[in-house]
Amino acid sequence: MKIGLIYHQYRPAGGLEKYLIEFTRRLAAAGHEMQVMTSRVDAAVRAALPGVQWHEVSSPRGLPIMKLWHFDHIASTEVKRLPVDFTIGFGRTTVHDFHRAGGGVHALYSRLLPWYKRWSLKNLMELSLEKRLYQGQTTGHFIFNSARVMAQAQGLYPNARERGSVIYTAVESAQFRPAEDRHTLRDQVCAELNTDRRKPIGLFVSLSHRRKGLHTLLQAWRGIDATLWIAGKPLTPEWQQQISVLGLEARVRALPVTNDLTRLYQAADWFVHPTLYDACANTVLQSMCCGLPGLISTQDGAVDHIRDGQNSFLMPRPQQAEDLQTLLKRAFALDEEQRQSIGQQARATMLPLTWENHLAGWERLFNAGRAHRAG
Repeated sequence: MKIGLIYHQYRPAGGLEKYLIEFTRRLAAAGHEMQVMTSRVDAAVRAALPGVQWHEVSSPRGLPIMKLWHFDHIASTEVKRLPVDFTIGFGRTTVHDFHRAGGGVHALYSRLLPWYKRWSLKNLMELSLEKRLYQGQTTGHFIFNSARVMAQAQGLYPNARERGSVIYTAVESAQFRPAEDRHTLRDQVCAELNTDRRKPIGLFVSLSHRRKGLHTLLQAWRGIDATLWIAGKPLTPEWQQQISVLGLEARVRALPVTNDLTRLYQAADWFVHPTLYDACANTVLQSMCCGLPGLISTQDGAVDHIRDGQNSFLMPRPQQAEDLQTLLKRAFALDEEQRQSIGQQARATMLPLTWENHLAGWERLFNAGRAHRAG
Protein backbone atom coordinates (compact mmCIF):
# COMPACT_ATOMS: atom_id res chain seq x y z
CA MET A 1 0.00 0.00 0.00
CA LYS A 2 1.16 3.55 -0.69
CA ILE A 3 0.95 5.76 2.40
CA GLY A 4 1.62 9.49 2.69
CA LEU A 5 2.65 11.01 6.02
CA ILE A 6 2.31 14.74 6.68
CA TYR A 7 4.22 16.55 9.41
CA HIS A 8 6.16 19.78 9.37
CA GLN A 9 9.46 18.38 10.69
CA TYR A 10 11.25 15.04 10.73
CA ARG A 11 13.82 15.40 13.47
CA PRO A 12 14.14 13.67 16.88
CA ALA A 13 13.01 16.74 18.83
CA GLY A 14 10.35 15.25 21.10
CA GLY A 15 8.09 12.32 21.80
CA LEU A 16 5.84 12.86 18.78
CA GLU A 17 8.77 13.18 16.39
CA LYS A 18 10.48 10.07 17.74
CA TYR A 19 7.22 8.15 17.44
CA LEU A 20 6.74 9.37 13.88
CA ILE A 21 10.22 8.31 12.79
CA GLU A 22 9.74 4.82 14.25
CA PHE A 23 6.22 4.60 12.80
CA THR A 24 7.57 5.44 9.35
CA ARG A 25 10.37 2.89 9.66
CA ARG A 26 8.05 0.11 10.74
CA LEU A 27 5.45 0.78 8.05
CA ALA A 28 8.23 0.68 5.45
CA ALA A 29 9.57 -2.57 6.93
CA ALA A 30 6.05 -4.02 6.65
CA GLY A 31 6.19 -3.47 2.89
CA HIS A 32 4.33 -0.20 2.50
CA GLU A 33 5.61 2.44 0.11
CA MET A 34 6.20 5.54 2.22
CA GLN A 35 6.00 9.13 1.01
CA VAL A 36 6.50 12.00 3.44
CA MET A 37 5.51 15.65 3.08
CA THR A 38 7.51 17.88 5.42
CA SER A 39 9.32 21.18 5.55
CA ARG A 40 12.36 19.90 7.44
CA VAL A 41 14.13 16.57 7.58
CA ASP A 42 17.42 15.97 9.39
CA ALA A 43 20.15 14.27 7.40
CA ALA A 44 20.47 11.54 10.03
CA VAL A 45 16.73 10.82 9.83
CA ARG A 46 16.85 10.70 6.04
CA ALA A 47 19.72 8.20 6.22
CA ALA A 48 17.84 6.09 8.78
CA LEU A 49 14.79 5.85 6.52
CA PRO A 50 16.09 4.56 3.18
CA GLY A 51 13.48 4.13 0.49
CA VAL A 52 11.21 6.87 1.81
CA GLN A 53 10.24 9.43 -0.81
CA TRP A 54 10.47 12.97 0.56
CA HIS A 55 8.31 15.88 -0.59
CA GLU A 56 9.80 18.98 1.01
CA VAL A 57 7.72 22.13 1.39
CA SER A 58 9.61 25.42 1.62
CA SER A 59 9.37 27.11 5.01
CA PRO A 60 9.31 30.93 5.20
CA ARG A 61 11.25 32.91 7.73
CA GLY A 62 9.38 34.23 10.73
CA LEU A 63 7.56 33.02 13.81
CA PRO A 64 7.19 29.23 14.25
CA ILE A 65 3.39 29.49 14.30
CA MET A 66 3.45 31.30 10.95
CA LYS A 67 5.54 28.45 9.57
CA LEU A 68 2.91 25.97 10.80
CA TRP A 69 0.13 27.98 9.17
CA HIS A 70 2.11 28.16 5.93
CA PHE A 71 2.81 24.41 6.01
CA ASP A 72 -0.88 23.64 6.43
CA HIS A 73 -1.78 26.08 3.64
CA ILE A 74 0.64 24.43 1.19
CA ALA A 75 0.03 20.86 2.35
CA SER A 76 -3.75 21.27 1.97
CA THR A 77 -3.21 21.65 -1.78
CA GLU A 78 -0.17 19.48 -2.38
CA VAL A 79 -1.50 16.49 -0.43
CA LYS A 80 -4.09 15.90 -3.14
CA ARG A 81 -1.28 15.32 -5.63
CA LEU A 82 0.52 12.67 -3.61
CA PRO A 83 0.39 9.34 -5.49
CA VAL A 84 -0.74 7.39 -2.42
CA ASP A 85 -3.68 5.32 -1.20
CA PHE A 86 -4.04 7.10 2.14
CA THR A 87 -2.61 10.16 3.88
CA ILE A 88 -2.02 10.57 7.62
CA GLY A 89 -1.45 13.89 9.40
CA PHE A 90 0.20 14.30 12.79
CA GLY A 91 0.34 18.00 13.62
CA ARG A 92 -1.45 21.25 12.77
CA THR A 93 -2.54 20.16 9.31
CA THR A 94 -6.18 19.85 8.32
CA VAL A 95 -6.50 17.89 5.05
CA HIS A 96 -5.86 14.12 5.08
CA ASP A 97 -7.60 10.76 5.23
CA PHE A 98 -6.49 10.10 8.81
CA HIS A 99 -5.18 12.32 11.60
CA ARG A 100 -3.43 11.05 14.71
CA ALA A 101 -4.20 13.35 17.64
CA GLY A 102 -1.22 12.36 19.77
CA GLY A 103 -0.97 15.69 21.55
CA GLY A 104 -4.48 15.80 22.94
CA VAL A 105 -6.98 18.65 22.65
CA HIS A 106 -5.29 22.04 22.50
CA ALA A 107 -8.51 23.86 23.40
CA LEU A 108 -8.38 22.17 26.83
CA TYR A 109 -4.64 22.54 27.32
CA SER A 110 -4.76 26.25 26.43
CA ARG A 111 -7.10 26.92 29.36
CA LEU A 112 -4.17 26.15 31.66
CA LEU A 113 -1.96 28.83 30.11
CA PRO A 114 -1.39 32.24 31.73
CA TRP A 115 -3.74 34.88 30.29
CA TYR A 116 -1.00 36.52 28.23
CA LYS A 117 -0.24 33.19 26.52
CA ARG A 118 -3.91 32.36 26.01
CA TRP A 119 -4.33 35.56 24.01
CA SER A 120 -1.03 35.27 22.13
CA LEU A 121 -1.00 35.01 18.34
CA LYS A 122 0.55 31.54 18.60
CA ASN A 123 -2.21 30.16 20.81
CA LEU A 124 -5.04 31.76 18.84
CA MET A 125 -3.71 30.36 15.58
CA GLU A 126 -3.27 26.89 17.07
CA LEU A 127 -6.87 27.01 18.31
CA SER A 128 -8.01 28.10 14.86
CA LEU A 129 -6.16 25.26 13.14
CA GLU A 130 -7.52 22.71 15.62
CA LYS A 131 -11.08 23.94 15.14
CA ARG A 132 -10.67 23.78 11.36
CA LEU A 133 -9.33 20.23 11.67
CA TYR A 134 -12.16 18.82 13.78
CA GLN A 135 -15.11 20.92 12.63
CA GLY A 136 -14.32 20.68 8.93
CA GLN A 137 -14.90 17.73 6.65
CA THR A 138 -11.42 17.58 5.11
CA THR A 139 -10.19 14.77 7.37
CA GLY A 140 -11.95 11.44 7.18
CA HIS A 141 -11.05 9.81 10.50
CA PHE A 142 -9.28 10.69 13.75
CA ILE A 143 -7.00 8.36 15.70
CA PHE A 144 -6.51 9.01 19.41
CA ASN A 145 -4.08 7.46 21.88
CA SER A 146 -6.67 7.28 24.66
CA ALA A 147 -10.44 6.95 24.97
CA ARG A 148 -10.45 9.92 27.34
CA VAL A 149 -8.95 12.26 24.74
CA MET A 150 -11.31 10.98 22.06
CA ALA A 151 -14.26 11.82 24.32
CA GLN A 152 -12.80 15.27 24.99
CA ALA A 153 -12.33 16.05 21.31
CA GLN A 154 -15.75 14.78 20.31
CA GLY A 155 -17.37 16.67 23.18
CA LEU A 156 -15.84 19.98 22.14
CA TYR A 157 -16.13 19.45 18.38
CA PRO A 158 -19.45 17.74 17.51
CA ASN A 159 -18.48 17.34 13.84
CA ALA A 160 -15.75 14.91 14.91
CA ARG A 161 -18.26 12.46 16.39
CA GLU A 162 -18.57 9.11 14.65
CA ARG A 163 -15.14 9.69 13.10
CA GLY A 164 -12.81 8.43 15.80
CA SER A 165 -10.83 5.35 16.87
CA VAL A 166 -8.39 4.61 19.66
CA ILE A 167 -5.02 3.02 18.91
CA TYR A 168 -2.88 2.88 22.03
CA THR A 169 0.74 3.97 21.96
CA ALA A 170 3.31 1.20 21.73
CA VAL A 171 5.85 0.68 24.51
CA GLU A 172 9.27 -0.94 24.00
CA SER A 173 9.00 -3.58 26.72
CA ALA A 174 12.47 -4.93 25.93
CA GLN A 175 14.00 -1.53 26.68
CA PHE A 176 11.67 -0.51 29.50
CA ARG A 177 11.77 -3.46 31.85
CA PRO A 178 12.41 -4.16 35.55
CA ALA A 179 16.03 -4.46 36.64
CA GLU A 180 17.36 -8.00 36.92
CA ASP A 181 18.76 -7.11 40.34
CA ARG A 182 16.82 -4.08 41.54
CA HIS A 183 18.43 -4.05 45.00
CA THR A 184 21.93 -3.67 43.56
CA LEU A 185 20.87 -1.20 40.88
CA ARG A 186 19.01 0.95 43.41
CA ASP A 187 22.09 1.09 45.64
CA GLN A 188 24.25 2.13 42.68
CA VAL A 189 21.90 4.86 41.48
CA CYS A 190 21.39 6.18 45.01
CA ALA A 191 25.16 6.43 45.47
CA GLU A 192 25.51 8.27 42.15
CA LEU A 193 22.75 10.74 43.04
CA ASN A 194 23.69 11.27 46.69
CA THR A 195 20.41 9.76 47.87
CA ASP A 196 19.69 7.97 51.16
CA ARG A 197 18.83 4.46 49.99
CA ARG A 198 16.97 3.73 53.24
CA LYS A 199 14.19 6.21 52.47
CA PRO A 200 11.50 5.96 49.78
CA ILE A 201 12.16 7.61 46.42
CA GLY A 202 9.60 9.32 44.20
CA LEU A 203 10.41 10.08 40.57
CA PHE A 204 8.99 13.09 38.68
CA VAL A 205 9.79 13.39 34.94
CA SER A 206 8.86 16.49 32.99
CA LEU A 207 9.72 18.88 30.19
CA SER A 208 6.97 21.29 31.31
CA HIS A 209 7.13 21.56 35.08
CA ARG A 210 4.21 23.95 35.53
CA ARG A 211 1.79 21.85 33.44
CA LYS A 212 3.03 18.61 35.00
CA GLY A 213 2.16 19.88 38.48
CA LEU A 214 5.57 20.39 40.07
CA HIS A 215 4.35 23.34 42.18
CA THR A 216 1.70 21.19 43.87
CA LEU A 217 4.12 18.29 44.24
CA LEU A 218 6.68 20.43 46.05
CA GLN A 219 3.98 21.79 48.36
CA ALA A 220 2.90 18.24 49.16
CA TRP A 221 6.49 17.04 49.70
CA ARG A 222 6.93 19.25 52.77
CA GLY A 223 5.28 16.57 54.89
CA ILE A 224 6.98 13.59 53.26
CA ASP A 225 10.11 11.95 54.66
CA ALA A 226 11.40 10.72 51.30
CA THR A 227 13.57 11.81 48.38
CA LEU A 228 12.15 13.33 45.20
CA TRP A 229 14.08 12.91 41.97
CA ILE A 230 13.23 15.51 39.31
CA ALA A 231 14.32 14.49 35.82
CA GLY A 232 13.88 16.19 32.47
CA LYS A 233 13.99 19.93 32.03
CA PRO A 234 16.57 21.66 34.24
CA LEU A 235 15.15 23.66 37.13
CA THR A 236 15.05 27.44 36.70
CA PRO A 237 16.12 29.75 39.55
CA GLU A 238 12.41 30.21 40.36
CA TRP A 239 11.94 26.49 40.97
CA GLN A 240 15.17 26.30 42.94
CA GLN A 241 13.99 29.22 45.10
CA GLN A 242 10.68 27.46 45.80
CA ILE A 243 12.56 24.34 46.88
CA SER A 244 14.70 26.46 49.19
CA VAL A 245 11.76 28.38 50.68
CA LEU A 246 9.98 25.10 51.42
CA GLY A 247 13.09 23.70 53.07
CA LEU A 248 13.37 20.78 50.67
CA GLU A 249 17.01 21.06 49.58
CA ALA A 250 17.98 17.86 51.41
CA ARG A 251 15.05 15.90 49.99
CA VAL A 252 15.02 16.98 46.33
CA ARG A 253 17.52 15.98 43.66
CA ALA A 254 17.45 17.76 40.29
CA LEU A 255 19.01 15.28 37.89
CA PRO A 256 21.13 16.05 34.81
CA VAL A 257 19.33 15.66 31.48
CA THR A 258 21.84 12.94 30.57
CA ASN A 259 20.41 10.53 33.13
CA ASP A 260 19.11 7.27 31.67
CA LEU A 261 15.37 7.23 32.34
CA THR A 262 15.22 3.45 32.31
CA ARG A 263 17.64 3.21 35.24
CA LEU A 264 15.66 5.85 37.13
CA TYR A 265 12.40 3.97 36.56
CA GLN A 266 14.09 0.79 37.79
CA ALA A 267 15.63 2.39 40.88
CA ALA A 268 12.79 4.60 42.14
CA ASP A 269 9.94 3.36 44.33
CA TRP A 270 7.04 5.38 42.89
CA PHE A 271 6.41 7.44 39.77
CA VAL A 272 4.67 10.69 40.75
CA HIS A 273 2.66 12.36 37.97
CA PRO A 274 0.31 15.16 39.12
CA THR A 275 -0.12 16.57 35.61
CA LEU A 276 -2.81 19.13 34.86
CA TYR A 277 -3.19 17.86 31.29
CA ASP A 278 -1.65 15.12 29.15
CA ALA A 279 -3.07 13.19 26.21
CA CYS A 280 -1.23 10.02 27.25
CA ALA A 281 2.21 10.64 28.70
CA ASN A 282 4.87 8.23 27.44
CA THR A 283 6.57 8.46 30.82
CA VAL A 284 3.56 6.87 32.52
CA LEU A 285 3.60 3.94 30.10
CA GLN A 286 7.39 3.56 30.26
CA SER A 287 7.55 3.63 34.07
CA MET A 288 4.75 1.08 34.39
CA CYS A 289 6.52 -1.14 31.87
CA CYS A 290 9.58 -1.02 34.14
CA GLY A 291 7.47 -2.31 37.00
CA LEU A 292 7.39 1.10 38.70
CA PRO A 293 3.94 1.79 40.17
CA GLY A 294 2.67 5.34 39.96
CA LEU A 295 0.51 8.03 41.45
CA ILE A 296 -1.21 9.16 38.26
CA SER A 297 -3.36 12.23 37.72
CA THR A 298 -6.80 11.59 36.28
CA GLN A 299 -6.10 14.51 33.92
CA ASP A 300 -3.88 12.22 31.84
CA GLY A 301 -5.38 10.00 29.13
CA ALA A 302 -3.12 7.23 30.45
CA VAL A 303 -5.87 6.59 33.02
CA ASP A 304 -7.28 4.22 30.39
CA HIS A 305 -4.63 1.79 31.66
CA ILE A 306 -4.89 2.45 35.42
CA ARG A 307 -6.79 0.20 37.81
CA ASP A 308 -6.77 2.18 41.03
CA GLY A 309 -4.98 0.37 43.83
CA GLN A 310 -4.10 -2.60 41.62
CA ASN A 311 -1.46 -1.44 39.13
CA SER A 312 -1.04 2.16 40.37
CA PHE A 313 -2.99 4.81 42.28
CA LEU A 314 -5.21 7.46 40.72
CA MET A 315 -4.96 11.12 41.71
CA PRO A 316 -8.43 12.70 41.24
CA ARG A 317 -7.45 16.24 42.29
CA PRO A 318 -3.84 16.86 41.21
CA GLN A 319 -4.01 20.56 42.12
CA GLN A 320 -4.73 19.82 45.78
CA ALA A 321 -1.46 19.49 47.71
CA GLU A 322 -3.17 17.96 50.76
CA ASP A 323 -4.77 15.22 48.65
CA LEU A 324 -1.47 14.48 46.97
CA GLN A 325 0.34 14.35 50.31
CA THR A 326 -2.23 11.88 51.66
CA LEU A 327 -1.77 9.69 48.59
CA LEU A 328 2.03 9.85 48.88
CA LYS A 329 1.88 8.76 52.51
CA ARG A 330 -0.44 5.90 51.57
CA ALA A 331 1.94 4.70 48.86
CA PHE A 332 5.12 5.06 50.91
CA ALA A 333 3.49 3.19 53.82
CA LEU A 334 3.24 0.00 51.75
CA ASP A 335 5.92 -2.60 52.35
CA GLU A 336 8.22 -3.73 49.54
CA GLU A 337 6.22 -6.86 48.79
CA GLN A 338 3.02 -4.86 48.34
CA ARG A 339 4.78 -2.26 46.21
CA GLN A 340 6.34 -4.93 44.01
CA SER A 341 2.98 -6.65 43.54
CA ILE A 342 1.46 -3.40 42.23
CA GLY A 343 4.52 -2.90 40.03
CA GLN A 344 4.17 -6.38 38.55
CA GLN A 345 0.55 -5.64 37.69
CA ALA A 346 1.66 -2.36 36.11
CA ARG A 347 4.10 -4.13 33.79
CA ALA A 348 1.57 -6.82 32.92
CA THR A 349 -0.85 -4.07 31.84
CA MET A 350 1.73 -2.63 29.46
CA LEU A 351 2.91 -5.84 27.79
CA PRO A 352 0.05 -5.97 25.23
CA LEU A 353 1.01 -2.46 24.02
CA THR A 354 3.43 -3.76 21.40
CA TRP A 355 4.36 -2.22 18.08
CA GLU A 356 2.84 -5.27 16.41
CA ASN A 357 -0.55 -4.56 17.99
CA HIS A 358 -0.18 -0.85 17.32
CA LEU A 359 0.45 -1.39 13.59
CA ALA A 360 -2.31 -4.01 13.42
CA GLY A 361 -4.73 -1.30 14.53
CA TRP A 362 -3.60 0.91 11.66
CA GLU A 363 -3.82 -1.96 9.19
CA ARG A 364 -7.45 -2.52 10.19
CA LEU A 365 -8.18 1.14 9.47
CA PHE A 366 -6.43 0.96 6.10
CA ASN A 367 -8.39 -2.15 5.13
CA ALA A 368 -11.67 -0.63 6.28
CA GLY A 369 -10.91 2.53 4.31
CA ARG A 370 -10.08 0.55 1.21
CA ALA A 371 -13.25 -1.53 1.54
CA HIS A 372 -15.32 1.65 1.99
CA ARG A 373 -13.87 3.13 -1.19
CA ALA A 374 -14.48 -0.08 -3.12
CA GLY A 375 -18.09 -0.12 -1.89
